[in-house]
Amino acid sequence: MKTDYASNLALFLLEKTGSIFGVWEGRMLAKDQRTLFGRFIGKGLVIINGQEETICQCVSVCFGLDYDYRNFVEWKNL
Repeated sequence: MKTDYASNLALFLLEKTGSIFGVWEGRMLAKDQRTLFGRFIGKGLVIINGQEETICQCVSVCFGLDYDYRNFVEWKNL
């Protein structure tokens, strides 16, 4: 069974932001990440961007003074 993760993400954004082109930022459990887009991106802030169709992880660095954006994944590569 192949799951269409891009459509799952679009419906998630539609529910959370009111648009499939919106941006959602928040924390997600590993099991929720695997259910929604099929893999674990990482701990920390997860950013789902519907306009650019990307997912990334935002991690606090430098003792909380800066942020590093990691694990960029395009929806088409899920």
